Amino acid sequence: MKSKLRFGLNLVYSLLVVVLIVFGAAVALSVFAGPGNFRVFIVGSSSMSPALKTGSVALIAPPSWAKEVVSPVPMPAFEKGDIITYLSGKTSTTHRVVGVEETNGQFVYQTKGDANKAADREKVSEKQVLGKAILSVPYVGYGVNFARTQMGYIFLIVVPITLVIYSEILNINKEIRRIFAQRKKLKVAI
Repeated sequence: MKSKLRFGLNLVYSLLVVVLIVFGAAVALSVFAGPGNFRVFIVGSSSMSPALKTGSVALIAPPSWAKEVVSPVPMPAFEKGDIITYLSGKTSTTHRVVGVEETNGQFVYQTKGDANKAADREKVSEKQVLGKAILSVPYVGYGVNFARTQMGYIFLIVVPITLVIYSEILNINKEIRRIFAQRKKLKVAI
């Protein structure tokens, strides 16, 4: 019975550690650019449903990661159908490219949210584009938003530290019991 309980506790402990690592990585990538300038953005509205649902996190690859074709004529970094994240002022928006126009070798993109009836009013220049969405994970954004709160910060810092301390106390207790058991055996042998 004890072994089943111990197995269950170890499983819960391991799952909690994995969840904390995933949320910690998602929070870090949403604040800082990761290796290769990959970023994570939280989908805050339903404008891209059903492709990107509210509360999802989208992994955004930088423009330099987009296909690079060697061509004598200028080629756009993104094409119709790509989902891109771009800055409009200080706000990031993730929408689908529905049109590409070229003027003097410079490309601008017409974008539209999948759930929106009309295309966005303003066109997006290549300089505004942060990257292309290459992966979406549903619901993780809710956890990332929680982790950015004071309570979430406590959860990401205090809970793991408490788990590590608790685990170490259990290990120390186990080692002390083992040492006392060895001493008893030595006294009995004498």
